[in-house]
Amino acid sequence: MTYGGVPDAAALIESLGVARSTWRVVVACNKPGDADEATSRLDDLLDDGLVTIADYPDNPGYLPAAARAVEQFGLRGGPVVISNADLVAGPKCLAEITVAAEHYPTAMWIAPSIIGALRRDQNPMLRRRPSAKRLRLLAALHRFPRAADLAVLRRNGHGATLPKPGRAGESVWAGHGSCIVLTALFFSAGGALTYPFKLFGEELWLGAEVERLGGEVRYVPEIRLRHGEHATTGSHRRRGEIARVKYEGLRYWARRARAEGW
Repeated sequence: MTYGGVPDAAALIESLGVARSTWRVVVACNKPGDADEATSRLDDLLDDGLVTIADYPDNPGYLPAAARAVEQFGLRGGPVVISNADLVAGPKCLAEITVAAEHYPTAMWIAPSIIGALRRDQNPMLRRRPSAKRLRLLAALHRFPRAADLAVLRRNGHGATLPKPGRAGESVWAGHGSCIVLTALFFSAGGALTYPFKLFGEELWLGAEVERLGGEVRYVPEIRLRHGEHATTGSHRRRGEIARVKYEGLRYWARRARAEGW
């Protein structure tokens, strides 16, 4: 998924070694003009049929754009990777995803190791479902951006709190949203990507979906990526602006969590 991050997307595709794989890559362009830039940058791979450009200038958002691409291109048959553009992968990443999906046949979501700007793994993000009380507190904080800056955000917009190191194969409630690997089981069991917000909270939606379906989320650090942490929101934006965007989503989750007894 990209919004103004076509150079990042091209770098990610190159790092994956797509030309040497059997995977299909769809670049969902959510910003007007991105599709033209992506077509120019990825011309050779487009000619070979390895990459497809999806032009969504109405900017449906991160998970909604993924849902649209899955339906448009019929991508339910195997592992589906939904990712930010600002990631860099190792050359064996795609093969490792395939192996992990086979090794954990009851997993609906594979959470890889995602090394962020603070040089720490952003997974496993949520070992358990967050409580309604915690979500209400986070929503209240993000209503006042300065309070959110002080309490949960660090300089340059990177989160001040990171998960404790995980164990390979550990079963968790949800992984980090910057790279989501959904197995064929997620889709065959009826998993939905119909998240009602453009950004933030995708982890909560998918964690709740996997729980609803009785599936598993597995942390697999053998799959390793580096995360630049800027293409989704833009590194130039102030932390307060990010907090305001998060507020609407967190308010939704606080209300849902209360209604469902989290």
